[in-house]
Order: sequence, then C-alpha cells, then structure tokens
Amino acid sequence: MQPQDETSNIIIQIQEECKIVIDLTQLRREHYNVLSKKEKDEAVQMLGPNPLFDDFKRVSQTFGTTIKNLKRWLRCGTERKKGCGRKKLNPYAEKQLIEWVIEKVQRTGKKISRQELRCKALELFKNQHFCASKGFLDKFVKSYQLKNKMNDILKSIGKLNTKNFSNKSKQIYTKIEEEQLQVETVKKEEVDDIKIETLNLQTNQSCSAFQIQ
Repeated sequence: MQPQDETSNIIIQIQEECKIVIDLTQLRREHYNVLSKKEKDEAVQMLGPNPLFDDFKRVSQTFGTTIKNLKRWLRCGTERKKGCGRKKLNPYAEKQLIEWVIEKVQRTGKKISRQELRCKALELFKNQHFCASKGFLDKFVKSYQLKNKMNDILKSIGKLNTKNFSNKSKQIYTKIEEEQLQVETVKKEEVDDIKIETLNLQTNQSCSAFQIQ
C-alpha cells in the first residue's frame, strides 16, 4: 500500500469518528425553560388544531421548550397534575427519625452526628434500596432545620456550648480584619507606586528641559 493511500484512509477514519461525536452531542437533552401556565396556553394556541412538525419546531424555539412538552400539553392540557414531583420514600420513617433526634438530644444533651443519623435512618426505613446517602442527609438536615433545632434544645436545657460560638465569632472577625488590612496595604502600595512614577516623570522632564537649555 502506498503512503498516499494510508493517509487517505486515516483522513476517512478521522472524519467518521468526528461524525460519531457530532451524533452523540445531538442526542444530549436540550436545555429548555420552565414555562408558566399562561405561556403554556399561548404555546398551545400558536400550534393550532392540527399542527405539523414545522409548527412544533417553530413554537419550541419561540418558547424555549421541547417538542415533547408541546405534544403533551396539546394532548393532556397545560394544567399541572396534582402529586407531581418526587415523592418522599417513607414520610412516616422521616417523622420517626426527627422525633428520635429530638428525644436523644434532650436526653443526652449532645448533638447527633451524621454517622448516628445515618445508622438510625437505615434502621427506620428498612428498605434495601435506601442507603441514607450524603444527599439524603443534607436534604433532611436542611428541610427540618436540624442544626437550629438541636441548638434550641441544648439552649433550653442549658447544655449549649457558647464558648465554641464565641471562639468561632472571634475567628470570623479576625479573618475579616486581616482581609481589610490586606486591602488597605495593597491600596497604600498602589498609591506609593503612583507617587514614585509621578516623581520619576517630573525628574525626567526636568532633566530634559535642562539638556535642551
């Protein structure tokens, strides 16, 4: 085989690989906006009674949504069905978990760790597909404002460690003061550099004037 034929084959192979990459990128889910009820109704009205593919394409580009959404709104209506969205895996177990947290904090006078919370969640949910992941724990702590609840309980029974809070506050204020000092130092250095440049410029101008004379 000649070198020219090998080069041609390599070029063809690269072109085919590029086509595959382009096809894969086109399979990605398109970004679309979340439309209000009014906007959905307007989109359906623009489609008309017997829309063609070009009509769907035009309206989807106008409203920034997908053709699949437009077909669903046209077929089922634009009203959001009750109960839509991700449902909780076990609301009763979540209730038991938060009650357990409150009871244990009141009894022990200590905060619940993430590991303790995870072990108790696994015990209460009793689901082989439930692993009490970090995402679940983050969402649980945030939705029930668990940190504030524990602090309120500890404060009510006189077990809240205010020393840690004061130390953290001091650290925060010290950090802010250091940052402000750094900013002021940088500004001062910039002003000094400008003064030096101005002085050098004036000196050079004086020297030039002396040389001209």
